Amino acid sequence: MNRQEVVLCSLQETPELEEGMIFVRITDIIIRMLKVPLLAIGIILAVVLPVQHSSGALKTLDLTVYPDGTTHVSQQSAADTQLPELMVSLFGKTIDNFVAQDQDGLLLTYEINSNTAKIQTFGASSVSIEYDSYDLISKEGKIWTFKIDSPIDYTLTMPEDTVIVGMTDFPDLVETINNKQHLSLSNGPNEINYFFGVSGPAQSASESIAKSKTLIEQLNDDGIETPLAKEKLDQAIAAFDNKKYLDAGKLASESEQLAIQEQKSAQNTTNSTNSTFDTLSKNVVGIATSLAAIGGAITTIALIIKRTKSAVKKTIKPILSKETNAESEDEFADAESDQNMREDDKKLVEFLAKSGGQAFEKDLRKKFLLPRTTMWRAVKRLERQDIIVIEKKTFRIW
Repeated sequence: MNRQEVVLCSLQETPELEEGMIFVRITDIIIRMLKVPLLAIGIILAVVLPVQHSSGALKTLDLTVYPDGTTHVSQQSAADTQLPELMVSLFGKTIDNFVAQDQDGLLLTYEINSNTAKIQTFGASSVSIEYDSYDLISKEGKIWTFKIDSPIDYTLTMPEDTVIVGMTDFPDLVETINNKQHLSLSNGPNEINYFFGVSGPAQSASESIAKSKTLIEQLNDDGIETPLAKEKLDQAIAAFDNKKYLDAGKLASESEQLAIQEQKSAQNTTNSTNSTFDTLSKNVVGIATSLAAIGGAITTIALIIKRTKSAVKKTIKPILSKETNAESEDEFADAESDQNMREDDKKLVEFLAKSGGQAFEKDLRKKFLLPRTTMWRAVKRLERQDIIVIEKKTFRIW
């Protein structure tokens, strides 16, 4: 290939020239003319055509499940040093705390679109990324479910004190470190079902809280209010959330005892009401019978008294009558002459007539200021004359 040649002509060799001259000979002028358009075309293509990027193969994948249902993802992908960008598929569409670094730990710029990240590699051969995903775990009741479809083998770290109850693909290796299970799993789809369990004081407190809560709910369903037990249970739950397990267990036990006391109190009130109603129901016939008997006795006594009054009136009427007809005067004279009634006896009979035809002996003694013996002789005398009738009153209640 010809090269450019520069020839310097001195003044001595060319005396006919007054000044020195430089001659330049270009042998590859055509090649130089072609390089300029090629360079321009390259610049245009670099501006117009899209930048090429690589989709690096996933090399490692480590997952850590947190108690709140978040999954922390750490993955590493290979990158092409000749390409400025790397496209990486992410596990989940809801991404947070994203960080991308090259093999030397330098931070790389990125752009996330749905479940894909475009990372500016700047000639890096390997890219490591970390982020939090909220789409890998779902919850139904007390059971949590972790679900993933990984293109490579990966490791999974479960939260502390979890109990796995179901798994699509069994792990190759399981290790427990600090109450956390570390699983080595194969590529492909997998689903893990688990729930949170506890041990030691925390487990005891959790069981006490669950027991008290169940009892309170049952009592409330039966219509029994348990305000004191509920308040104590809330205190137990708050203590448990603050990891004060001993206090939580004690408060839960107190809540259960209060619930039992409130249950007994409600039952006693109900039993007392039912007992009173049953007693009234059972004795209503007896009470009605007693009332009927008492009413009959009162009626009988009233009839006796009424008849006694009538008999006394009929007996003393001929004696005390002041009518002027001859029949009455003859009857009174016959009675007075036949019975030879004394004046004090007559006053006694008059008092009985004014008292409705009956009186107690004590009332007679009080009226006439007579000793008991004298009064007794007077009433006996009148009884012998068939003017009055002496009755002893004895009252009974059936």
